[in-house]
Amino acid sequence: WGPGPSPFNIVLSHSGSDFAVCGMHFKLGLYEHQSAGALEGLIAALVNNPKLAEGGADGIDNINIVAYEPAFGIIGDPAKKDPKTRQSADHSMAFIVSRILVKAIKEGKVPSSMDAAWKELMLSPYDYGKEALYDAETRAMMQ
Repeated sequence: WGPGPSPFNIVLSHSGSDFAVCGMHFKLGLYEHQSAGALEGLIAALVNNPKLAEGGADGIDNINIVAYEPAFGIIGDPAKKDPKTRQSADHSMAFIVSRILVKAIKEGKVPSSMDAAWKELMLSPYDYGKEALYDAETRAMMQ
């Protein structure tokens, strides 16, 4: 508890009569909650191995994500590899992970800290637009 940096313009309280938000998880981007662990792993892999982004898609042979059953059912089903709407894309582990990886590859580099990498690579509404949904590099990475 205590003061600290926050990406949100929101006042929190821990005593008195003010409304309090305690024990909540705030997502820092547009992704289905069940994908948070995979995204943390992907961004850590990129930060710790920046050559992944420098090498391009040709340097990646395989992506293997292990998830617990509820997450797999919500966002990991192979049928989710063909999202056609923002709603289906943000519930597709394949799309979310591939889109972030493609963003890093297109940038050709990754920030050296986790915080900076999250801020730079996190998906925005543009990453769920029609162009992004049908981006050839993202679609290829999803297979």
